[in-house]
Parts: sequence; structure tokens; C-alpha cells
Amino acid sequence: MITGFTILSVDAKIDSAEALPKQRFPRLNINIDKVSQSGEGMSINYAFIAEYYDGEGKEAKSVGSIKLMGVADVEDSKAVVAEAVKKWNDTKSLPVKLTEELINGLNFRCGATGTLVAYSLGLIPPLVITTTKVQEQK
Repeated sequence: MITGFTILSVDAKIDSAEALPKQRFPRLNINIDKVSQSGEGMSINYAFIAEYYDGEGKEAKSVGSIKLMGVADVEDSKAVVAEAVKKWNDTKSLPVKLTEELINGLNFRCGATGTLVAYSLGLIPPLVITTTKVQEQK
């Protein structure tokens, strides 16, 4: 179970003030950079990235971006934590249940924080309204 999210850095910028009125909903991406065991739990380093463009496709110009980086803390039994860390080290993926909880938690926490940042720059809030479901690759 996720016991906390810490945002360690915020990087936001406008690339084209002229293109702000043409901006589209941001392209969102969550990257897991590192997973490490810490006692009975684990720490997951993440980056939440919202990139804004003035259109779709390859010709779209960048309007701006918001990047939030931090750590999510997870606590569970030693066996579950060890299995998740091993899976990450072997395949760079996490168990489906943990992945869903992590993505939905990050969308909520970073979406809320990102909204405050977006508002100050004139960008569309990076809010995800739906719940994300994850399936194991076959």
C-alpha cells in the first residue's frame, strides 16, 4: 500500500507565449525511474510530465511543459516488497495492482499540484478524471 507521495522538484516553462491560446490538453506521461527496498517498504522515484502543444501530429509546436519529480513510499510485507523489487530489477515493471495504485495516486497528487502550477503559467490543468486500469502483458 502506498503510504506517501513526496514531490521533490517542480520544473515548468512556457516555450511560446503566442501559442498559449492554441494549446491542447497536455500529453501526460509517468516515468518510474528507480525502485529500491528500504526496510519493510520500498521507495519509487517517479517523474510526472505534462507536455503542451498547439496542435496534434508532428508539426505541432511546443507551448510549454510541467515536470514534477519525487518519491512514492510503499509499505507491505517483506515478501511482497522483495518480489516487487525483484520484478522491477528483472523487467522494469511492477506488479499490476501496485502499478494501478501508483498511477492513480500520482495522477491525483501530481494533477492537483500541477493544476496550481498550470494556473500560474496560463496552461490547461493536467487533470486525469478517470481511473486507470492496467493489464499484464501477454
